[in-house]
Amino acid sequence: MMELWENDVSGSSQTLASAVNGEEGRQPVDRRPAGLTITVEKIDRVLTAIQAEIEMLGRERTNLGLVREELARMEAKWRSA
Repeated sequence: MMELWENDVSGSSQTLASAVNGEEGRQPVDRRPAGLTITVEKIDRVLTAIQAEIEMLGRERTNLGLVREELARMEAKWRSA
């Protein structure tokens, strides 16, 4: 799969450069095709959203631990009464 992607990237950048410059004799411009840039930006957004979700779940875990502790204290108090 990676082999296909690498072949696609190298071929795309040369084709893109030729199409933009309109000349076959010029050297290809070293830049990523627009489709890859968009994909990288989408991946960055997804990773940012995942990181925010992980942080929120960590806070929820902490809160749940506090609730469990309080519940255990209340149950111990009721048993002793």
